[in-house]
Amino acid sequence: MSSPANSQPPGHPQFQRELIEKEIDHLKKRQSVRHAQEAKRGWSKMLIAAAVLGLLWLYFMDVFLFSYNRGDAIRVYLYLHNYGADQKASALANSGLLTPYEVATLNKRQGSFQDYYNGTGPAEKKAGELIAYMDQVRALHERHYDSLSLVNKVRYGLFMETGLIPPTHWDGLNSSIEK
Repeated sequence: MSSPANSQPPGHPQFQRELIEKEIDHLKKRQSVRHAQEAKRGWSKMLIAAAVLGLLWLYFMDVFLFSYNRGDAIRVYLYLHNYGADQKASALANSGLLTPYEVATLNKRQGSFQDYYNGTGPAEKKAGELIAYMDQVRALHERHYDSLSLVNKVRYGLFMETGLIPPTHWDGLNSSIEK
């Protein structure tokens, strides 16, 4: 019967000195992988992908934020129009989140809208936020650099100066006033 150590071909010992020394050198470097360059390339690919996704978000962010804010604008407008703050409601209607047809349709709507907010204070605060958002969008597209927020100044430099005008909204994403 032959043992496993004896089954090795002659001239090839089971533990070659060169292999052991390479393993010891690797362990002394305290790296988790033998080929660290592959891991570095992996990080660079992830950073490039994150940068591209970040640029795409900066370009298309108004499309998604407009749709999100539009749903809030419908609720705020209904509450303010029906429960007392017509001046703020008309300012919200003129902000651009709602079309004149939609405002006329919402004015005719009957219902109980007091569940949307706990008083006119929070509703007016939200209306102010929505109006400020639309002021930023308008300032970006009308190229009023001095009145832009930091994010919109970055967007201005990346897109507006290069001629790439970011879209404001897509009708397919917008909330319906028929809810």
